[in-house]
Amino acid sequence: MLLERDSEVDSVAACLREAANGRGALVVISGPLGSGKSRLLHALPGQATGETVVLRASGALEEQDFAFGVVHQFLDSALLVALPEARDQWLSVTPEGKALETLYGLMMRLSARRPLLVLVDDVQWADAPSLAWLERLTNELGSHRIVVVVTVSEGEPAAENAAVLEILGRADRKLALNPLSPDATAQAVAAEFDRPGEEGFVRGCHEASGGRPLFLMSVLSELRLRGYQPIAEHAAVARAIRPTALRAHLAACLRSQSAATQRFAQTLAALNEPDSRELLSPISGLSPDELAGAAETLATLGLVDPGRVLRFFHHAVRDAVEQSISPGEFAELHFRLAEALHECGSPVDEIAAHLLRAEPRPVPWAADVLRAAGGAASGRGDSDAAARYLRRALMNCPDEDRGRAQLLIDLATTERRFDPLLSAQHLAEALPLFDSAIERGHAAVRIEPMMLGLRQGAALDLMEKLHGELADPATATGESREMALRLEARLRYAKIKDPPHLADAAQRLAGLGGEPPLGTVGERELAGALLFAATLSGTDLSGVATLGGRILRSEPPSLDQMHTATPLIVRSLITADSLTDASAWLDLAAAEERRFGVPSLRTFIGVQRALIATRRGRLAEAADLAFHALDLISPSAQPSLEQGVHALVLVAMDTGDAALAARALARCAEHETELHSSWLRKLVHGVAAAKAGNAEVALKYFHASGRQLDSTGWRNPEIVPWRGWAAMLHFRLGQQATAKELADEEYTRARTWGTPQGQGRSLRVRGAITTGAAGIELLTRSAEVLAESENPLEQARTALLLGQRLRDTGHPDAGSHLARARQLAAECGASWLVLPDAKPSAVPASRTSLTASERKVAELAVSGMTNQLIARKLEITVRTVEKHLTNSYRKLGVDGRADLARALESFPPVGS
Repeated sequence: MLLERDSEVDSVAACLREAANGRGALVVISGPLGSGKSRLLHALPGQATGETVVLRASGALEEQDFAFGVVHQFLDSALLVALPEARDQWLSVTPEGKALETLYGLMMRLSARRPLLVLVDDVQWADAPSLAWLERLTNELGSHRIVVVVTVSEGEPAAENAAVLEILGRADRKLALNPLSPDATAQAVAAEFDRPGEEGFVRGCHEASGGRPLFLMSVLSELRLRGYQPIAEHAAVARAIRPTALRAHLAACLRSQSAATQRFAQTLAALNEPDSRELLSPISGLSPDELAGAAETLATLGLVDPGRVLRFFHHAVRDAVEQSISPGEFAELHFRLAEALHECGSPVDEIAAHLLRAEPRPVPWAADVLRAAGGAASGRGDSDAAARYLRRALMNCPDEDRGRAQLLIDLATTERRFDPLLSAQHLAEALPLFDSAIERGHAAVRIEPMMLGLRQGAALDLMEKLHGELADPATATGESREMALRLEARLRYAKIKDPPHLADAAQRLAGLGGEPPLGTVGERELAGALLFAATLSGTDLSGVATLGGRILRSEPPSLDQMHTATPLIVRSLITADSLTDASAWLDLAAAEERRFGVPSLRTFIGVQRALIATRRGRLAEAADLAFHALDLISPSAQPSLEQGVHALVLVAMDTGDAALAARALARCAEHETELHSSWLRKLVHGVAAAKAGNAEVALKYFHASGRQLDSTGWRNPEIVPWRGWAAMLHFRLGQQATAKELADEEYTRARTWGTPQGQGRSLRVRGAITTGAAGIELLTRSAEVLAESENPLEQARTALLLGQRLRDTGHPDAGSHLARARQLAAECGASWLVLPDAKPSAVPASRTSLTASERKVAELAVSGMTNQLIARKLEITVRTVEKHLTNSYRKLGVDGRADLARALESFPPVGS
């Protein structure tokens, strides 16, 4: 496209018409860098008639030492259009001067027969002999049918060359190119994107380019290649984008400038373009006159806005300037700037920005400035910037400086938000630098409990030693007791893979009483760590939900909470099926995360929500949450990484959706080498083998993973129900005795922990591998127990299996169970669960479809007993009573208790 250059094109076309009548002309096209001179030049041959001969050449900075380089380009063009007899003559001539003379004579003879259009781009960079030749040609245009059009870049030092000025001074017409209008920018946007651009987007592109075609087309091309659309919300991107192709043009332009101009540009780039003219001279080493001349040159080139505040015309100009200086020189410039700004009393953020780009030096003032900037960044929630400042402050801080310990603490506190592992390392480095045990305690309790569980080394040894120095919590008071409790919480978590320690943790938790004191952070952290140990060992569910809920209500979500034992409590509540309390706390935490934008907190929330979704049977939702969380995860966030993979393992094993299972396993495989837990890696392989139909291999991995879990004391089947998985595989291989042993062990452990979901699932496994009436009884119990859970998928699995067993025996209740299985599967998006042949019974739901449990509850209700009394009598929950009554009303076609007695009178008991 050639936009808004009609008058210039018409001017050259008029010269061509006059040349046809024997009046030649020289046309000069000028403008700053990127004004579209070359584009206009390339469009001019379209204005020539068919008989006009077009000769082209262009100057280049890198080819100025190549004598007659521009003239040789003319010769190459002439050879393409010359007469055959003349071509042989020119190619046979060897002396350079004779060839050039012959070319000149050729052009004169050709112009006598046909008009010539001679185009020279960037004439200021033509070599000296070629300029001399052009001088001769342009001096004799008046009587020949030749139009010469040259372009020259304003502000280029080479444009001041005497020979160039001589040629330009002979111009018959001078065309100075103006910036494009907003309307032309809109046309360019529409052409680039094949659709009109929204007003805000067009305005952003016009402001970013200043209407210069080179800048505009570079911006538009880069935006399109990156997938942006011409909509208003992408206007900010258009203003900020830095096209790489544009940078190359700018770098070439800068290389042609004088040393003073380049030094001025480099200093301005290091200053980051603030209004600090007084610093330019001392930093750059240039005199005021040299500075003024350099500023004027860059303004003429169009690279610097010539306003009161010096600034580069476009972001890409600054990038090109930075490329023109070596890293060492640029670092030195930044340090000198930081030093000058510090002496002027400039804001710490401004000074620190230059110190970050300078080479570190052990100077106390630099460390103080960087630490202050880090504190300010942390206060406004910019953890990444705070960490950058504090790390550099550490490099500028002498080893013997007493402030080094506190600097390590500040850095570690910032790093906890996105790199907890590195934070723990810096805290361990700081501990020995403090004098008192209390000071060391304040540093030590900043280490996340979960980090100690991953890397046990110097930090753990230091904490154990420090814990021994503090007084016994049972007798200590005040700050000393609080430190001792918080250190104990971390040490407890650090030893969660030690069976004797887990047993001791259970005793310690019991020793705290039925309602442990939770008045201080230390008391809550210790209770949370002990609660998590009890969760892993699966010793007793009673009290977990109550105690965990109490702790969370005393710990409103905050960024600091993520570095205490609070995450352990959330995980305990999820494992205990206290999903409502866990979800409520996570919702509050998500609101906090949105305020500060902390990736580690966002990842933690996503992973916990994925685990909750698995407990609620929403496997597709769980996978999506885990996928998203793992996309955000950093390599150091090992606990969240392992929990995310754990959630995907459960999804892959429990789903019948082959595509979803494959996606989940593929993501697990991506992170397998990053997993610290060997049992989890084995589990990934086992699930993959099971899904591939390789039962023998899957069982090897399941048993190996299980042995490792047992060896650490993690006996809770709700962590991984691997025994149930293995029991089903053994049963399919005909190994009934092994299958029964595993299923019974799973049930025993599930009863010890006590969640309805775990017990109901293990009962279903036992029922699945047990034939006859005994199997049906186990499945019936599974359905009753699972009715208390929040997992419709587990309920659907049991209902489906029970319905199929009853259908095989011709039992009239089969249809209702299969219908319920379909309904529950639909609730959790598991349409894959119910096979096409699992159709409802041909016998409609009627008075013959009440189960024994439903009839018993209905009869007690008719006798006048309340739901609570019925629950007590039958040793079931009130919720189960309500569910049985609801089912009875539906099957009998009655609205409530008032009609229940009449319906039961004509209703035979089951089996009659």
